[in-house]
Order: sequence, then C-alpha cells, then structure tokens
Amino acid sequence: IVRTAEELQQVVEICKGYGTICFDLETSGFDIFTNRIVGLSLAVEPHKAWYVPFTLSEERNTTESSYAAILKPLFENKQSVKVGQNMKFDILFLRTLGIEVRGQLCDTMLLHYILDPEARHNMDALAERYLSYSPISIESLIGKGREQKTMDMVGLEPIAEYAAEDADVTLRLKDKLYREVERLGMAELYHRIEEPMIDVLADME
Repeated sequence: IVRTAEELQQVVEICKGYGTICFDLETSGFDIFTNRIVGLSLAVEPHKAWYVPFTLSEERNTTESSYAAILKPLFENKQSVKVGQNMKFDILFLRTLGIEVRGQLCDTMLLHYILDPEARHNMDALAERYLSYSPISIESLIGKGREQKTMDMVGLEPIAEYAAEDADVTLRLKDKLYREVERLGMAELYHRIEEPMIDVLADME
C-alpha cells in the first residue's frame, strides 16, 4: 500500500525502469462525470503490485491533484507499453485527472476477443482459463443485489489486496495472450485495428 506522495514518487521511479507497466483503477462507480477514482494499482513484475488509495486523509495533506502530478509523466511516456483490462474505462477516468495514457496499449480483453470472440472476456474467466487461478471476487468485497456497497465503502486492506491482484493477474495474462496472438499471426490485426480504437471510443464517449 502506497500511503504518501513521497512513497508514490518512489514507486513511479521504479516503474520508469520497466518497459511495460500494468495498471488498474478502482472507482466509486462507472460514470466519469459523477463518480471518482478510489485507488490505483500498478504492477511491473509477476506476483508483485502496489495499491495507491485516493481516499486521502487531511492529516497527510495530500490531494488528488498532487498524486495526478506525480503519475502524469509515467502514463504519458510514449516509450513504455501500458497494459490493462478494458483500458478504455481506466483511460476515461484518468483523463478526469488531466492524465493522458500514451504509448502502446495492450488490453487483455481485446487480445482475448481476437483469440476467442465467443468466449467470456472478463478478468476472472481469463485468469481461470489461462493461469488456472481464481481471483478475489468483487462480490466478496461489495456484496450484490440491494445491499451492494460501492468500492469507496470498502476497507483499505481488503481493497488493496483485491486491486493489487487485479494488476498482477492482468500483467501475467498479457504475457500469455500476446504470445498466442503473435503465434497465430494476428498481432498486426491487434495493433492496426483494435488498439487504435481504444482511444477513438474514449474520445467518442
């Protein structure tokens, strides 16, 4: 768990040393105009990840804008590959902080869509299929139905483990799925058609 702006700066410096960065956002809902970012997870190596909570205490005197200023150079570096699951969603929320995600985009959901269009593309299904692993379920954190909570109502420790796992699993999925896309000769299809559409659809929304 990254608890201060100073710690976040240290994490960003570590991430800058890697050519591939996986990220995942937790938000209070799905509407970029009315909901907010609850936290951000980052992973650059398998089985390791950081969680950066955006629910900031007054005692730390750290604001959302200061976190955004630290993260901006990392995400806007065109030289590094950015990895995510359903990246359009995260890109839209990061734009509310004035952050543009630049560089090559590897979306595990889209990579799998190319490989198996008729299958389920959510992260849990992909993790079970390609990693033989069952991630923490979202329902175990927020419940379901009428009593369902939002992510900003979940305690720090549970959400940190859940979110960090998401980034780690997505990073490991990318390696498996991209190798398969390359093996089948469909990498050009992804980079020429699917990857550019991420930003196009984000712009439209």
